[in-house]
Formats: sequence, structure tokens, C-alpha cells
Amino acid sequence: MGRLPAVALLLVLLAACPAGAAGASSPDPGVHWESLLPDMPPPGPQPVAVPNCRRPSLRCIDTEIRRMRAAQRRFGCDHRGVFATTYLELTLQFRRDLRSRRVRFADRRYMFTEDALFADVYFRTLRSYAAGRTVPAAWRIALDTARSGEVNAAQDMLLGINAHVQNDMPFVVARLGLVRPDGTSRKPDHDAFNDVLSAAYEPVVDAIARRYDPMVSLTNASWDPGDDIAGLELVREWREQVWRNAEQLVAAKDATARARVAQRIEDYAAGWAQGIAATPQPGYRATRDAYCAARAAG
Repeated sequence: MGRLPAVALLLVLLAACPAGAAGASSPDPGVHWESLLPDMPPPGPQPVAVPNCRRPSLRCIDTEIRRMRAAQRRFGCDHRGVFATTYLELTLQFRRDLRSRRVRFADRRYMFTEDALFADVYFRTLRSYAAGRTVPAAWRIALDTARSGEVNAAQDMLLGINAHVQNDMPFVVARLGLVRPDGTSRKPDHDAFNDVLSAAYEPVVDAIARRYDPMVSLTNASWDPGDDIAGLELVREWREQVWRNAEQLVAAKDATARARVAQRIEDYAAGWAQGIAATPQPGYRATRDAYCAARAAG
């Protein structure tokens, strides 16, 4: 069983992904480099009522949290619970930041709507997979790996994040629109959410280590800030690509052009998923399951 530090694991994943899948190296992560990039959003739709969030408010986030807690309980030691826990902890942090206004969003109502629609896509994907219906390749790899793969929980976490962010999010953002009614870009709010991710990182790692896999606390140790920086920078770069892909979806001139963009998005996310799942640790599944069962019994 290999025990790669998170930084080394990320380098392995970058090398394993197809050409072009890895973004260029980023500046100092303390600087919001993504907010400095030019933004020329095309005109597009405006948000409408979405499932479980007809009237945008904190109640929408509360509904998501209840659904995620229920999924976490339902999964138990099933490895799908790793991403469900990741998503739950992130949403709890988002709610804290919304209530305290630690992170400032120009359009809070939009953020409620986007978050609710994003979560609904996740739950619909779970239902489709359970029913044997076709799901995007990145999700199929993530869920197949959770069902039978010999990987650690950090890989399960990254597989879920990759599928939900890189595959799903461009379509959610494009559907809701890239500009506000006054014509200003929504990208500053998209970028501000990276501060929520930063605050949620350690709670996510702690929750997964407690429930599912002690290796996560070793590969993402709180005393090693380099691990945090590497993981956060990876997701930050993914979210920057999300916005650029959403721009291309909205700007597509016809259904054929949009289908080409959509296929490229799905192929790109699938390439990342293949790379993340490509470093198995034979025999470790039983170790993880025994650890989780003992924690649940205790």
C-alpha cells in the first residue's frame, strides 16, 4: 500500500492524465489569480426557479444539507459516502459563510439558486447510476471505483470532485447565465466561492479521516500547508476552466456547436477520472472497510 503525500499524488495524477488535461502552474495561491484573468461573458439566460429552491434563500441550503446528511447515513461505509461527506462539509461551510458574510457575494440569491441546482444534478446522477441508466463517463468511473476499486479515500474524494466540478458545473453555470440583469459578469461571485473551498478543506479532510480512511489525515496533514495548497490549487484551476467552458457553451452558435463543446467537456473530465483512478493500492479496500466498520460500531 503506497502512502504518497498529497503533493506527490497530484504530480502522479497530472502525469497520468491525457495531454492538455493539466492546467499551467499557478501563481502564489494567496493571490486570487483567477480574478485577474480577462472576462468577456457572452449574453445568456437568467436564473429561474430550480428544484428545491423556488424562492432563493438560506432555506435552499438547509434543504441540501438535509439531503446530504440522509445520503451520508444511507451510504454508511459504502465508498460513495466519501464524496457525499465532502459535499456535506463544503455545504455546511458555505452556509456558515453566507450567515456570517465572511465571504461577500454580489448576488446572494443567485448563489442560492446555483448551489441548489448543482446539488440536484448530483442527486439525479446518483439515482441514474443506481437505476442502471447512462451517466457521464467521469461519474461512471468515480462510482464504479467507489463500488469496487482498490483506491484510498483521497482518490474517491478527487474522483467525485472532478466529476461534479469539471463535468457538471459548466452546464449548470451556462444554464443559469454568466451575466447579471444589468449586464455585469457573475464571475466575481464564482471566484469568491474559492474562499469557501479554502475554509472547508481541513473540515473535509478531518471528516473523511474520521469516518472512512486514516490515510487521508497522513496524505493531507494539517501540519503540512503544502498539501493544502496543492489540493486547493488543483480545484481552483478546475473552477477557472469551468467558467471558460460555460462561456463556450453559451457562445455556441447552434446545437451542433454546443454538442461539440459538451463532448469535449465530458471527455476532459473523463480523462482526469482515468488518471485519478489509475494508481490502485491492491488490498486496501478491505483495510478501509474494516476501519469504517470499527468507527461506526464505536
